[in-house]
Amino acid sequence: MICRVTGRILLVRDESVVVEGGDLAYELLVPRSARADLQHLHGEAITLFTIQFIEGNPAMGHLAPRLVGFLSEVERDFYTELTKVKGLGMRKALRAMSVPAAQIAAAIEAGDTRALSGLPEIGARTAAQVIAHLRGKVQRFLVAEVVPAPVAEMSAVQLVALDILVHWGDRRADAQRWVTAAVEADAGLAEPDQIVRAAYRIKNAAGRQP
Repeated sequence: MICRVTGRILLVRDESVVVEGGDLAYELLVPRSARADLQHLHGEAITLFTIQFIEGNPAMGHLAPRLVGFLSEVERDFYTELTKVKGLGMRKALRAMSVPAAQIAAAIEAGDTRALSGLPEIGARTAAQVIAHLRGKVQRFLVAEVVPAPVAEMSAVQLVALDILVHWGDRRADAQRWVTAAVEADAGLAEPDQIVRAAYRIKNAAGRQP
């Protein structure tokens, strides 16, 4: 399964984006909440965190693979939770995310059916179902994720270091900032473990600041 796509943004449409990675170009469905950021990053290289699914009617023989892309793992994880609600399929849940995940999560935890029913594809009945199914389960999404910066300036070694930090539990946006600061401070860092150690020194130094 494809879980991540990195490449240069070629085209931004209302509900999708085309990303060129190597010799391939991928069309990914994206939430409307990400469209402004994607337009701003047009022509830049970014990483989109993806979910793959099959769309179509098996009885008719029309099946097509689809990729859904998000600017952060947090948004992707929230989307996964949203699709667990009865009546919200992959497409409907994607259209419903017309605002950031943190904003929708806040409405769910507050039991705000009015705010939820104002989202695309979610009427009053579905809003009640969303609250009943997800209330108490989406607190971790209440803090908005910082949108990652373009990754065009990061080398392969730096990207390896970034993935190590994320694997160890750091947020990608934070890890990317520390890696960038580390290599800017010492251009001689040539191995992922060197960059990781330098990035953690920056992280720890920031944590000691009042």
